[in-house]
Amino acid sequence: MKRSYFLLFTVCSLLFSVFLWGCGGAGPGAPGSSGSEDTGINIKSVSITSESPDIDVSLLTREDATITIEAEKLNPSSTFDVFPAAVNECKITYKKAIEDPSAPTIESLTIYPNCPIISGTNTCNVTLIDITRKQAYWDAVQNVNIPAECPTHYIAWYECKYMNNYGDSGTFEKGYDIWLANWSVDSMCGG
Repeated sequence: MKRSYFLLFTVCSLLFSVFLWGCGGAGPGAPGSSGSEDTGINIKSVSITSESPDIDVSLLTREDATITIEAEKLNPSSTFDVFPAAVNECKITYKKAIEDPSAPTIESLTIYPNCPIISGTNTCNVTLIDITRKQAYWDAVQNVNIPAECPTHYIAWYECKYMNNYGDSGTFEKGYDIWLANWSVDSMCGG
């Protein structure tokens, strides 16, 4: 009787070990990404650029940025075709920089870029900050929150969701430094 329990335990342990051994992968995607195992996509790197990180809040225009995403199949030998994928949604949180905790709070913004991702380098135009948030910053600076620094430093933090060809989703994050000011006003950095 003892021998049959021992044999059963040994067989179950071996089967469980083999099962776990097959669950391994090439590892997660780029730092700040998750869901690689679910999507089959390795987000190798993400970068953000814009024409200028110095944002003039007096200009009543939306400011845009470009996200560059380097992607590849997580398992190159897989027949599972994960591409084309797409970035469906990004939440942008405007974090106050450490050097200026008295800066006005800027409400987060959710955008829906619907940017395609294929294997290799992908670029996608996204909103950096919109008119409403520029105006709210300027109203707060004039009336309530006087920032310690001029221009005022923020980090536009992107938390983006992407989806593979079969509807499985993953996420990545990336921050971009911006400086806000009314550059046309002498008392506000424009002097």
